[in-house]
Amino acid sequence: MKKRITDDENAVSISVGTVLMLSITVITLVVVIGSFYTMMDRHEHAVTRDQFEIHGNDMALQISNIDTAVQITNNYGGKAENISYQFSLPPTIARHQYSIELSNSTREIIFRSQSGPGTEVKVTYVTSTTGVASNKIYSGQDYFELYYDANSNLIGIR
Repeated sequence: MKKRITDDENAVSISVGTVLMLSITVITLVVVIGSFYTMMDRHEHAVTRDQFEIHGNDMALQISNIDTAVQITNNYGGKAENISYQFSLPPTIARHQYSIELSNSTREIIFRSQSGPGTEVKVTYVTSTTGVASNKIYSGQDYFELYYDANSNLIGIR
């Protein structure tokens, strides 16, 4: 019994099987790596959001403290001239710079990530005696300062 090599299809089925197995392996690896990057991006977004909320709540508390100090001073016949609070913020959060905007019209402190995941967090502040000067600053400095301007009766940031 002689078998002719030209009629033997075993080599073809082995080649097709190997190519299919390699293709499925590559597709599986691409899906796994892609899902890993998606998971890391979500984690980075969550960390950025949490940090913005922490720093925003701290700033809102200090704005309320300055407003309360001005109100108490004015109620007892004094005049608040120079009240300020110096604080530091990290130059980057999750490796991205960010901006901080004080909005007097909406009474919010708005943190925005400059690159990476488009993260925006709004934290509300409350004042009863003073207003807040609308302003936008950017991360990168070592220290920032919330200050009270007696001439305009506004709290600003620099």
